[in-house]
Amino acid sequence: MASLVRRVDSQVQAYGQALKIPNISNLSARSKTQNTAVTNDTVTETATTLSIDQWQYIAFNVEDMAAVQSKYDLRAEYAKSAGYGIAKKIDTDLMALTSGFTTTAVGSFGSNIDDAVIVNAHAALDNADIPDEDRAMVIAPSQKAAIMRIDKFTAATFLGQYQNPTPVQSGPKSRHLWGEIYGTPVHYTTNVSTTAGTPTQVNNMLIHRDAMVLGLQMAPRVQSQYVVSQLAWQVVTDTIYGVINLRLDAGVLIRS
Repeated sequence: MASLVRRVDSQVQAYGQALKIPNISNLSARSKTQNTAVTNDTVTETATTLSIDQWQYIAFNVEDMAAVQSKYDLRAEYAKSAGYGIAKKIDTDLMALTSGFTTTAVGSFGSNIDDAVIVNAHAALDNADIPDEDRAMVIAPSQKAAIMRIDKFTAATFLGQYQNPTPVQSGPKSRHLWGEIYGTPVHYTTNVSTTAGTPTQVNNMLIHRDAMVLGLQMAPRVQSQYVVSQLAWQVVTDTIYGVINLRLDAGVLIRS
């Protein structure tokens, strides 16, 4: 998710606990009459405040006995795992922001995504004047499987020569996590947020980059020290960041 949303890292890395991001509204053209002065619009913009309020860490010990008896560099291996855990936490926090979307949701909880739902999601963003560029679709693995069962996206009668790019699908060699549908990259992840219920509510999404913002004030770092009293190396990975919805109409919840 961090690569799909607006980033303001450079604006928060030096210092500060919050960043005010101006909400720039669209201006309308006026007709000009000769020999008359122009009429100025009064700009009174509001701002979205991004709070840098998340300090997340993962800590672990590698005792000497485990390190000596292992053929692997346990500190390095667990440091990689800690880095993944930190990244997953940021990902999860961004996923949870679907609850703030104001564009009308599409699809139904308990039903798989189909072609009509995908088209309706794009139409919802189109109706909100959201640009086609910088859109991304993020779905749960179950919905990737559901889309793969739609003939329009997989059958040779629709795609022509197998694996050749088409307007509908780019194939598994795409630079994106999975591929493209209707020119929009499709990512799938187990981190898609869910709401308990009957059925379980799966909160997939179609977003524009400006739907959310991430400010990474301190990139994940790894620190370690040897603790004699424990005969172990203590390793801590931590990061500081903030996330928030930026443009509430630039994301649409895709229910399944």
